[in-house]
This record gives sequence, C-alpha cells and structure tokens, in this order.
Amino acid sequence: MTMYKAVGWHSQNEYMAGNSIADVMRKLQKEYPAPRRTSRGLSTQQIYSEPLRIIDETGKDKQYLP
Repeated sequence: MTMYKAVGWHSQNEYMAGNSIADVMRKLQKEYPAPRRTSRGLSTQQIYSEPLRIIDETGKDKQYLP
C-alpha cells in the first residue's frame, strides 16, 4: 500500500509513490537521474520542471503535509 507521494508543487502531478519517504526519493532518482556533468547546485526544479513535495497519506509525519 502506498503511503507517500511526490507531487508537483504547481501542477499536482503525481511523479512517484512509495512506502516511505526514502522509497519515494530512491524511485525518483532512478526515474529522473540527475545529469552528470553539471554544477553541484542543480535544483530539483531544473530536473522536474517544478518543485516537488512529498505528501504523507498516513498522517504519521505531520511535517510532510502541505
């Protein structure tokens, strides 16, 4: 059962879902690998075209709720 989702800040598009925050992040990195030859400070906005937020559907981790 999926408990966490990475959702686009503006579009509400669902980019990835997983059982934990770490799980979602791991899947995101597989799906959208960061470009190799770039400056270290590449923001997620350039990779995903908008900032993402993790939504916790269990309600356990309150700090992740919008």
